[in-house]
Amino acid sequence: MLNKPKINWLFCLSFLLLAIAVHAHEPSDMTIKYSAISGDLSIIVYHKVNSTSVHYINNIEIYLNRQGLELEDRLLITQKFFSQPIRNEQRAKFLVRDLNPGDELRIVAYCNLFGKIERTITITEKNWQENTLE
Repeated sequence: MLNKPKINWLFCLSFLLLAIAVHAHEPSDMTIKYSAISGDLSIIVYHKVNSTSVHYINNIEIYLNRQGLELEDRLLITQKFFSQPIRNEQRAKFLVRDLNPGDELRIVAYCNLFGKIERTITITEKNWQENTLE
């Protein structure tokens, strides 16, 4: 008789975890815009959610690899979020200066429940002043 409450508790916990897993999903896409003139790095992470305070993008990390030659990307920025103000997306804007042609930025956005999305943008000579990844 002592085992029944334990089994019920485990069943409820596993059901709750399954329900979260069904509704949790990773971000679907990301748009990145960079202007070397202003140093503005704009990021939009597309992540459609029902409740912006329960399911949201909770972290964006920006890594730099100078000329794409370094063995490890260097973490430049970490931005934490505690909700997602817009149901379809999380927006962020950063000031990133002194990038040169050939530098690579790797942006990683994490869902607070499940998954992540990762994109890389390379600064090129041709479009150094305005570089967009969509």
